[in-house]
Amino acid sequence: MAKTLGVHIVADLYGCDPEILKSATKMADIFEGAVKFAKLNKLSSHYHQFHPFGATGVVVISESHLSFHTWPEHGYAAIDVYTCGPHEAAFKAFDYIVKKLKPQRVEKQVHYRGIVDEEENVCFAKENVAEFEII
Repeated sequence: MAKTLGVHIVADLYGCDPEILKSATKMADIFEGAVKFAKLNKLSSHYHQFHPFGATGVVVISESHLSFHTWPEHGYAAIDVYTCGPHEAAFKAFDYIVKKLKPQRVEKQVHYRGIVDEEENVCFAKENVAEFEII
């Protein structure tokens, strides 16, 4: 029986509040909250504010990443959540983001990455991750 090494959620969120989508700070708060809520291990993050509006950002986690790109003029956000290890964490982080953005419509694709044979010896990174200083 096969197993997968990670789960990758790619989603288009429509009908989101433009006031949230146009702010890199507000989006960062949501994504940082999702990382904490799902008990993921943040390594670093970077957010960029576009002018006159819109934002993009990524949170790098030891399990992989969460990212977004927004078009507030369309009420649209492109969301990406990819984690290795327990799949539940990816869904918890994604659900948190959706709850905070309150889209009218969600189009979601779930990709199970790294399909391997269950007999294969696979080593996952655990809690002993090197610490990084976030500047």
